[in-house]
Amino acid sequence: MGHVRHRDGARPGIPPAGGGPGEPPRRRRSHAPALRRPARGDRRGGPRDRARPQDRRAAGPSPRHAGGRLTPAAGRASPFLHRVRDLATRAPVTCDLGATAREIAARLSREAVGSVVVTDAQGAPAGIVTDRDLRTRVVAAGRDAATTRAAEIMSSPPVTIRPGAFAFEALLEMTRRGIHHLVVVDEGRLVGVISTNDFIPLHATHPVALSREIERAPAIGALAALAERVTALVRQLLRQGGSAYDIGQLVAELNDRLVLRVLGLVDERLSSETPAPVPYCWLAFGSEARREQTLRTDQDNGLVYADPDPGAAAAAAAWYGRFSGEVVRGLVETGFPPCEGGIMASNPRWCQPLAAWRAYFDGWMAVQAPEQILAASIFFDLRPLAGALELAASLRGLVREEAPGQRPFLRFLAHDVVSRPVPLTMFGNVATGRGERRGRVDVKAGGGMQLVGAGRLHALELGLEETNTVDRFRAAAERGLYKEEVAAEIADAWQHLVRLRLVHQLGQLERGERPDNEVDVRRLSRADAVLLREALRTVARLQAELRERFATSLIGT
Repeated sequence: MGHVRHRDGARPGIPPAGGGPGEPPRRRRSHAPALRRPARGDRRGGPRDRARPQDRRAAGPSPRHAGGRLTPAAGRASPFLHRVRDLATRAPVTCDLGATAREIAARLSREAVGSVVVTDAQGAPAGIVTDRDLRTRVVAAGRDAATTRAAEIMSSPPVTIRPGAFAFEALLEMTRRGIHHLVVVDEGRLVGVISTNDFIPLHATHPVALSREIERAPAIGALAALAERVTALVRQLLRQGGSAYDIGQLVAELNDRLVLRVLGLVDERLSSETPAPVPYCWLAFGSEARREQTLRTDQDNGLVYADPDPGAAAAAAAWYGRFSGEVVRGLVETGFPPCEGGIMASNPRWCQPLAAWRAYFDGWMAVQAPEQILAASIFFDLRPLAGALELAASLRGLVREEAPGQRPFLRFLAHDVVSRPVPLTMFGNVATGRGERRGRVDVKAGGGMQLVGAGRLHALELGLEETNTVDRFRAAAERGLYKEEVAAEIADAWQHLVRLRLVHQLGQLERGERPDNEVDVRRLSRADAVLLREALRTVARLQAELRERFATSLIGT
């Protein structure tokens, strides 16, 4: 008979492709939305071990606004400063594959824990059983707790994380997977288990609960209030010292779920009337695709559907035209404003079969014209959110294969990056506006757009899969395009500019003003003003390097 016990000496498991510990498998329709899960790091050991942007803990900016400085509250702990090892303070409770559900339940109660790690004969973690598993897979399923074994009800393999990871990485991993427990493994040795409850001492509002509420929203009308809580979470994360990269990753997960819930509700209603004629994929463009949205900006989205038979083309266009229109209206109701430029799936131009989308991208890469820049700045940052992901993979594959060989196209994109002015004086100091803009700097137009454009340029010329700006510069350094320290400097510049802009905009929202990108340099601390100056100097140096490498002077002014 199996028995429950404490045990060390385990190796990490391989996280599941979907769902997570404590979560029963979910049924999906053939064309229903399915959240995109791109590969991120080494899935055997949880988040990758190599340095991430937030691992470089240099002092970050702490810009002021009229409502005061957004800094961590005195004496409070932060998930951006603590490590997973700080949370995994007790030995893990384990059991073997033969332990019964009754034995596991008794041990959970006796040890006052919410999960048991299931290990195999070699002591390696084979799965995890949570109190939720006992309720849903034993009690609710009508199984006999005295004969049901751990191997039958465990979530396998368990999702793991290293003890040296920042607590925020665990927070993000739990949110991505919609789970409440992570198994902590250190170089093959089982260290412990952390749960959402472990974040309470860090004063961290756990986004998993918010994610669950979004997924369970009964109607689109219920999503607007949940979307407002995402903005409140951004403010909290800033106060706790979060970087722009960290916050963008987490907010993207929650915004994705808002979009997915709208898609799911619309799909369920329309499919009950007439099934979707062919598979489709919902596409995110621009900052949403790059996972760089920190506040809810205008929509940039599209829809690609499988090429229908010639006789069914009109019916497919009509079905997805109605579907896209209702989804976009639902997103507006949720709190995502419509795109003034019409870059939305409700626009028939951006709701097309795969062949049409491939023709779009072929055309954008082949012709040198100003509209290429707009197209590249929006559509070449592409991330699939739901549906038949292979449709988006076809488009991304086309770009990765063709773009590196389109030198004139790349030179045109480089010219756009280097021609955007950076607000620096001839002596390298920050040049602020005059008149009504006195003392202000547009940190998006003056630096952020140049860095995003350069990152996109490198992704296209190198055929990179990364969509996030920081990730793109890191990948470019791995390919030898930059020295590692130069890429880190550029990433820091981007983080400083985005954080300055975000804190500025949150202050405007608190004052009931319409958010803009013009930071008042006079309100910054001396340290923040220096960081702004150095970030803009980094942008200028990057422009000079691109100007020379791509010979942008050949295009003219």
